[in-house]
Amino acid sequence: MNLQKRTALIAVSAACSALLLLAGCSSTPPGAEPSSGGSSAPSEDCSPRDADLKTLTDGTLTVAQYEYPPFSMSDGPANLTGLEGDVLTRFAEAECLTLQVNKGDAAAMITAVATGRADTTLGSWYRTKERAEKVRLSAPIIISPFSSVTQGEVSTVDELKDLKIGVGQGLIGVDKLKEVLGGNLSTYQNDDAVYDDIKAGRIDGTVQGFIAAHTYLSKHGITGFDVTVLEADDRLPATLDPGQTNFPVNQENEALGAAIDSFISELRDSGELDKIAEQYDLDPSVMHPGEPNLL
Repeated sequence: MNLQKRTALIAVSAACSALLLLAGCSSTPPGAEPSSGGSSAPSEDCSPRDADLKTLTDGTLTVAQYEYPPFSMSDGPANLTGLEGDVLTRFAEAECLTLQVNKGDAAAMITAVATGRADTTLGSWYRTKERAEKVRLSAPIIISPFSSVTQGEVSTVDELKDLKIGVGQGLIGVDKLKEVLGGNLSTYQNDDAVYDDIKAGRIDGTVQGFIAAHTYLSKHGITGFDVTVLEADDRLPATLDPGQTNFPVNQENEALGAAIDSFISELRDSGELDKIAEQYDLDPSVMHPGEPNLL
């Protein structure tokens, strides 16, 4: 691992440790505020940032969404919050679009975008070679390294082999993880179910992005577990580079993807992404993932 990557991982580790301390055991992630029931429609004199931008429904940004704090949270069909939810909300406002949030299971999110049932999705979707074949990946938003969640630090894939591990079905690299762990790996419909079984002692731990792992431990009131960045291992490609999240769009809508890319760049340059990170009690460095990579 080169110095730049190591520095990035150290920054994320420090940021997420701060998140764990500040979040306590609340079921509501830091920064999440009660919603008034959704955002209002754009005013009639609203001037879009990008003229003639095409979406599935005129005047609407349709977002496939599942609950994945602190990245993606929604309590209404026109409301998004979270590290990524706040970014998409700002994008919709800048483009004079009304948000339409369509909830579903994690495993259905990328398919919804690829098959033209959603304009984009969110929830810590890493930029991967496999996903790049199905959807148009946006510029990276957040860095969140692939990590173990266990009692006692587990930093290598081999150390996971003797443990009963559960993961959400939308996790990147589930097939590769299955090849290594075999019958010791169980998949669940969502991450809440995983942490329910960790708390009940039915499994020994999980594998997840560093930021979300701390949030879920706090959300479920679980103590005595460590979140450890996994060392690079060729058997598990997701460990080779720090995971970078993005907003996938349909491959036939390059204009939408380009607009999201430039908007992310504007928010980063203006310091708005830093402010979003701070709102969720995270170090702003998580919003600076460096050059794009593909896991």
